[in-house]
Amino acid sequence: MNEVKKPRKPLIYYYTIVLIAIILFNFLAVPLITQAKIKEVDYGTFITMTQDKEIGKVEIQAQENQILFTDKKRDPGL
Repeated sequence: MNEVKKPRKPLIYYYTIVLIAIILFNFLAVPLITQAKIKEVDYGTFITMTQDKEIGKVEIQAQENQILFTDKKRDPGL
């Protein structure tokens, strides 16, 4: 008797599933991770944190008119 074998799904099917999973991860998880790390504050808050010595590293971006800094809570090496 001849046995009937189930047809195997082509390899492209599995590649498509993995690609969809990676795209969903990039659209959903990555923005949540970066949003938690970056917080926009006004200049007055920056000055207050500087006076209270809560500032870690500071980077001034003159072209974008921005001051990027870390607080000592997140940058304990300073």
